[in-house]
Amino acid sequence: MNHIHTEQLQQDPPVIRSAKLVPAEQGYSIWWMGDDKITFQTLCEDTDGAYSFWIDEPPPQVGPPKHVHSREEEGFYVISGEATFKAGHVAAVLGPGAFIALPAGIPHTWANTSKENAKLITFTAPAGNEGFFLALGEPGAGAPGPRKTMPVDEINLLTPRFGVTYLESTPNPLDGALVLGAGRSPTVVMPDEGDERYSAHVVYSIKAYGPVTANAYTLVQIELESGGTIPLLRHAAYEKGIYVLSGTLTATISGQQLEVSDGGFLNIPWGLPHEFRNLGAEPVRLLQLTTPGGIEDFYRAACRVTRHGSSVDMEADLERFRSLGPRFGIFS
Repeated sequence: MNHIHTEQLQQDPPVIRSAKLVPAEQGYSIWWMGDDKITFQTLCEDTDGAYSFWIDEPPPQVGPPKHVHSREEEGFYVISGEATFKAGHVAAVLGPGAFIALPAGIPHTWANTSKENAKLITFTAPAGNEGFFLALGEPGAGAPGPRKTMPVDEINLLTPRFGVTYLESTPNPLDGALVLGAGRSPTVVMPDEGDERYSAHVVYSIKAYGPVTANAYTLVQIELESGGTIPLLRHAAYEKGIYVLSGTLTATISGQQLEVSDGGFLNIPWGLPHEFRNLGAEPVRLLQLTTPGGIEDFYRAACRVTRHGSSVDMEADLERFRSLGPRFGIFS
């Protein structure tokens, strides 16, 4: 078994970009406003600008003031704790396993409303907004410092290059909204919600898809049962990020096998052949982010609409993936 830590995997010469594995508790960490730990697992340069992905661990009652993005679609998935979001006219309290998709152009704010530090996945598509946090944050080694605050007008002196504007609180939650957000609304998906599909002992639960995200990304929660397999595939267009929520995923990328366990992250650029298996006895749960949106059409075509019965024809399921893939730019 190859042991690979936060490094690029070797690829064949024709492939310019390589996959990247970030094991749990690794990545680049900063302290945001003194006491909010943010750990970046991918940055703009890792994904060719497709998306950025980080883990936020805010203390109780901590979160950003009201602000609006002019470029990025944003997504949040709660790993632990509780977070309260206010976005436009939508207000939602989200616990573990819940997800919210926030459109560009819609003013929003959120805070950790639990009694302990929360843990949230945050991502943006495209990438670039992480530069704001990197510019103002402090290296994450050591203990947190005292909480810092900045007036809105002072923050906004630093934000134009990152496409975000911070806003004063007003009675109208849509004050400060941008034209590109007109007619759109946040999408809240609770833990037991999603469009579920089934194939080869794998459950695909589509949490956010192209029409919801302005075709910026698709987010799918995937559970590989014991023996579950996602066959060898390569994408003509999709950049793929995998975050393991629980269990140990066995991935083979361009012929190299590695394991990704709880909290580990794997970025797979378009064009790289990759296969996923659960070789253990317990289920493996993961989040799969693909950019741009649209891969949900492949799952809806290639997967079953009913749960597995007492037996599964693995080869028939895998062959359906292989045979239908080319229609969607997905090749074996």
